[in-house]
Amino acid sequence: MQGATASGVLFVIGAALSAAAFIGVVFLANAILSPRNPNPEKAEPYECGMEQAGQPWVPVRLRFAAIAMIFVLFDAESVLLFAVVSRLRGSLAAAIEIAVFVGMLAFGLWYAWRKGALEWRS
Repeated sequence: MQGATASGVLFVIGAALSAAAFIGVVFLANAILSPRNPNPEKAEPYECGMEQAGQPWVPVRLRFAAIAMIFVLFDAESVLLFAVVSRLRGSLAAAIEIAVFVGMLAFGLWYAWRKGALEWRS
């Protein structure tokens, strides 16, 4: 039993070293064989072969991220709600739990609305 365990450990170590060596060989081959002729045209951002439309480093508006996060949250909650409601089978306790859950979702939506998280300002 002792020899089988040592053999397994050596196999895992050998496999890890082989994978690391392969990755190293690939990176080394890339560094040696890849052509290097930089020019200003190559350094420009690529926009489907068209001229650049504006500055490439425009700050991203966080308002979009907040609205997208709220959308994904309520989208996932509605999918889960349909899955749970289909399994109720007339249980009053489960119906009350679902009503409380929907109430919490409604409160969250109301709170986001009151804080102005759903308004899109230009």
